Amino acid sequence: MSLGLTVNKDKNGALIAYIAQSISNINLRKLLKIIYLIDESFMEQRGFPLTWFDYYAWEKGPVAPEVYEIKNGAFSEYVRCFKNDEGKNIVEPLLSTKYQVLKQMDLFSQYEMDIIEDILHRYERKTADELSDITHENNSLWSIIVEEDNVVFIDGKSDVQIPLTKLNSGNIEKEEIYEEALEYMQFCDKI
Repeated sequence: MSLGLTVNKDKNGALIAYIAQSISNINLRKLLKIIYLIDESFMEQRGFPLTWFDYYAWEKGPVAPEVYEIKNGAFSEYVRCFKNDEGKNIVEPLLSTKYQVLKQMDLFSQYEMDIIEDILHRYERKTADELSDITHENNSLWSIIVEEDNVVFIDGKSDVQIPLTKLNSGNIEKEEIYEEALEYMQFCDKI
């Protein structure tokens, strides 16, 4: 179980509900990609992820299994998931008004909200397939891991983790920032 679930569950639940409120009729696959792109952006800018989910190389891109489990009731305090007429898993916030969902976002700093809003603005009109294409681009972290580890997908999945820390490789300052943030999260996990 990742720190994204053990330490950050409330914050991540609020984030998932906010994304579902911001992009109506979002399907689970698109939600998975948006969350990954938020974490990737946060890593590139700050040196550590926003959610602390663990990501794995799946055939259609990086996936945080805890978020994938929304289709089986995960984060049910924040969102509900149902199949639409096309058979896609649609995610909706439980709270009915935008104000109520936005109020939960008080857990985030303005800096964090700016990154979230930037990613939502950039990708809200993209389909899940288009987002998969973005995560599959040459030199993307997903494509590097798939190639380096000779990933074999079984039923579209693999157990090969995508280490976001690779985005910090060679940047000593960001590597140190990540280690300090990780120690803090691990400390929070123990209390």
